[in-house]
Amino acid sequence: MTDKATSIALAHLKKSDPVMAGLIHIHGPSLVSDIIKKKNNPFHILVRTIINQQLSIKAGQTIVMRVLKKQGGRVFNAEKLQKIKDPAIRGCGVSTNKLRYIRTISQAVIDRELDFRILKTLDDDAVVNTLTQYPGIGPWTAELFLISALNRLDVLPLGDLILRKSMQQHYQLDSDCDEHIYQKIAEAWRPYRTIASRYLWS
Repeated sequence: MTDKATSIALAHLKKSDPVMAGLIHIHGPSLVSDIIKKKNNPFHILVRTIINQQLSIKAGQTIVMRVLKKQGGRVFNAEKLQKIKDPAIRGCGVSTNKLRYIRTISQAVIDRELDFRILKTLDDDAVVNTLTQYPGIGPWTAELFLISALNRLDVLPLGDLILRKSMQQHYQLDSDCDEHIYQKIAEAWRPYRTIASRYLWS
């Protein structure tokens, strides 16, 4: 994001939601720079997100680094991953199911069935619909992909437990409240729900 775009986004969030204004005041505008990265690798991000499913941040990072060490290089590569034997990847801590998910995605990329250049041209819903056709990729994984790989600014990943817990804390919500309550609060953040989510994660 440019400095001007960042200023516009933060001004909107502060004006539309006093709670968000407080979070922005606490964490500062520099937090936004962590959201939008100029360069990224969609395949790497997708595999990394699959590995991190239902794991702590530390555990997920450890397994990612182990698999990368087996593969070689700093980012995941479909062709290189497919050449590694199953036991070697499993030995890194990757579950049998996650290994199957990674194999399926890797082969789809190799066969050009899944083309990230085309994916970038689709709207958010179309990206989610495309990705969730593959085993192991649910809405949470697809939405994090939108944020981390495609730099989409208006994503609200309510499947993320940490995000929901933060909203419960800051907006005094019951832990069992309906999803539409979260959605209603987040309406004020449009079209910058990704940025609002980042402040809540912090």
